[in-house]
Amino acid sequence: MTDSNINNGVRSTSVSITLNAKSLGVDAFVKVEETREFPELATPADAIVVREELSSILTDQALEIIARTAETVKAKLAELPRGHVSVHQVNPAAPQGVAAGTPAPAQPGPAQVAAVANGASFQTEWRSVPSKFGDGELRFITTASYSSGQLEADVANWLRGKGLNPILFKVWDNRPGARGLEAGVPNGSVAAVKIGRDIIDACPPDFQKIPAARVKFNSDGTLYVYFTKEFDAFLKYGGQGIFGAQPAGAPAGNPFQ
Repeated sequence: MTDSNINNGVRSTSVSITLNAKSLGVDAFVKVEETREFPELATPADAIVVREELSSILTDQALEIIARTAETVKAKLAELPRGHVSVHQVNPAAPQGVAAGTPAPAQPGPAQVAAVANGASFQTEWRSVPSKFGDGELRFITTASYSSGQLEADVANWLRGKGLNPILFKVWDNRPGARGLEAGVPNGSVAAVKIGRDIIDACPPDFQKIPAARVKFNSDGTLYVYFTKEFDAFLKYGGQGIFGAQPAGAPAGNPFQ
């Protein structure tokens, strides 16, 4: 990844990704690269966001090209005449990748690239719908590649990291269902984190309709979870005590019962 810098601004940013297809039985390398020019000088922070987006797109492209190349080469080898002509791999004794036969991580990124390079299968599926807030496209990973259960578990870990007890919240996945993102229905977030019914009465009435937090996907497939401004203010002015993290070893359930 490289940047072209002018007067403390960024004129363009470039990303190049090279993958080895040997784990798929083909002695070949695949390289993809792209340069993004900025109409006006961008800040280094804006350039980082664009680089991450380019990296995610190019990773998907490289993995698809590798898989397609391996299938094409193997099909051509199968069509070659038999008899006195023998066709064999250059290195028939080469072992399979250490991750052969296992699924690659659902979330795109360095871990996924490393797993696929070692023989793991790649199944992540991205889609997008218009954002109902009018701020462009809402891009998301489908439930087939990243389950609702995994999303809930990752959000729970994020809440714990903020010092909050995840059992006091309910995660609503906006992707599945007849009115979900996967059906093409616009929305403002991939998921909403709402206050649990058991303690909603301990909060201002606004939270009957307003979620505590919203969830989106970063360009590398990781979750981006953020508090709504209303809930963030509530935490700062007394709410933290209501939603405090569950003590280690405490039984699951509502601590206010």
